[in-house]
Amino acid sequence: MKPVYQLLREYREARGITQTHIAKKTGKTVQRISALETGGIRLTADELVELCLTGYEISPAIFFAESFSVSENKEAEDSRK
Repeated sequence: MKPVYQLLREYREARGITQTHIAKKTGKTVQRISALETGGIRLTADELVELCLTGYEISPAIFFAESFSVSENKEAEDSRK
């Protein structure tokens, strides 16, 4: 299973959303969003919920359901190569 910070980045990139967009919607700096997405700083549960609801405009439950689904499909494809 991938770390949550990696799922956040992959989810954002797959939807064509920039870190700047997420920063503006959440009131965080681009540097903080970048650090959260690279694991440079620890992501709290409260911050994860805020990012999902405010930045990505998706419930955390749906975020995880979609992220794990995409992640599992990619891992299955990679294992076939």
